[in-house]
Amino acid sequence: MRVLRIFTVCLVLLMFSVNAFAAKTVELIFTFWGTDLEAKVVSEACARFNKAHPDIKVSPMHIPTNYIEKLTAMVAAGTPPHIGYLYEPNVLDWASKGILYDLTEAISQDPLLSNKLPELYWRYDGGKKVAGITVAAEFMITYYNKDLFDKAKVPYPPTKPEEWTWDKFVETARKLTFDNKGRRPGEPGFDSKNIVQYGAVIPLWWCPLIPLIWSNGGDIADATGTKPMINSPETIEALQKIYDLMYKDHAAAPPTVSDAFPSTNIALQTGQVAMVIDGQWAMQEAGEMVKEGSLKLGLAPLPYFKKPVTGVIGTPIVIFKDAVKDPEVLKAALEFHKFIQDPENVLTLIRCGLWQPTTIEWYTKDEYIKKWTDPKLHPAEYRAAVIEYHAYARKYPVAYLKNSAEINTIFGQEMTRIFYGNEDIEKVCNEAAEKLKPILAGRYDK
Repeated sequence: MRVLRIFTVCLVLLMFSVNAFAAKTVELIFTFWGTDLEAKVVSEACARFNKAHPDIKVSPMHIPTNYIEKLTAMVAAGTPPHIGYLYEPNVLDWASKGILYDLTEAISQDPLLSNKLPELYWRYDGGKKVAGITVAAEFMITYYNKDLFDKAKVPYPPTKPEEWTWDKFVETARKLTFDNKGRRPGEPGFDSKNIVQYGAVIPLWWCPLIPLIWSNGGDIADATGTKPMINSPETIEALQKIYDLMYKDHAAAPPTVSDAFPSTNIALQTGQVAMVIDGQWAMQEAGEMVKEGSLKLGLAPLPYFKKPVTGVIGTPIVIFKDAVKDPEVLKAALEFHKFIQDPENVLTLIRCGLWQPTTIEWYTKDEYIKKWTDPKLHPAEYRAAVIEYHAYARKYPVAYLKNSAEINTIFGQEMTRIFYGNEDIEKVCNEAAEKLKPILAGRYDK
């Protein structure tokens, strides 16, 4: 009987120990948006993390629509996720309000996190703190249809950034623009009202336009973030030349035409356009066309006016301060943050063309470059035109200017007046500068 009692006590203690161990499992909510492919890959990454970390359970929460509205509601209700994507215009604002956890110490203690492309850190409090790290770098580049170049006997764009000047871009676009009788701009009888193939498309929002403005020495605001530069001679000149390519040279599709395209990649594939300026994210759709043999894709850097430059943007991953007050929960969130920031763990999204990696070595060392480039998808010039292009990358104003959401809204409204409304560019830019003056409140990183 005594032996039975001892056995029973031991069994109870063992069950208590097992339950106590199980109770120590830290559960995290990770919110994110994205396509079905992105949802699949991110969810699989979470499952791999959970398997390798039995004391942590990360539950992925895919929010494909109205992401920021739903996340804002979660934060307001006092139930934020532990970690997640955050819409770029909200990152530094939320960090400065104390909603986000400062990653500075974690970065300093980890070689992976401290070795990212420098433009991918979201710095605030005068640059002393880090709100998040971009998980997917996205450069602005030039896509083109090689078959259309071959048919028109036009040389492919150069892959060296210094060689792809705006004048060269315009010349190339003109040679690849045809009306319904096969005539090019400038040739006798050219009919600008019946163009069947445009040389180029330039999407008219801040991601494509701002690097072109930068390349001419212009900007939205000065280096302090307190004075408008949208009406500087350099900005006005860049916008005028982009406008002239559409409405004077008739070599780039105006927005009334390009808005009707199902996507710029489809316009490229079907021969409606020979060149498209777009972000790295377009590589996924274009890559599928390459693999199925319906598009002979080529890539080049962005054209430039005075100095080569491209923009780099991407979703930052942040940790929510109110959700990680418990030291064990914070430790778990930091562990998962490091995991998801490792390109090895999201390689499918990188190899498919949707993302670029964020770690420096993946741009400079062959062993890593071979991991993330797929010869069936990435064109031969991808390395020169994109990978080695990282030296020319610059972070967008959304990653440092205060009130960036309002600034982007004004920028978009004024570009609509210029490119849709055909209003005088200098007048519009001067009026835009007056609208920006009250909201240019400096920078988060200085």
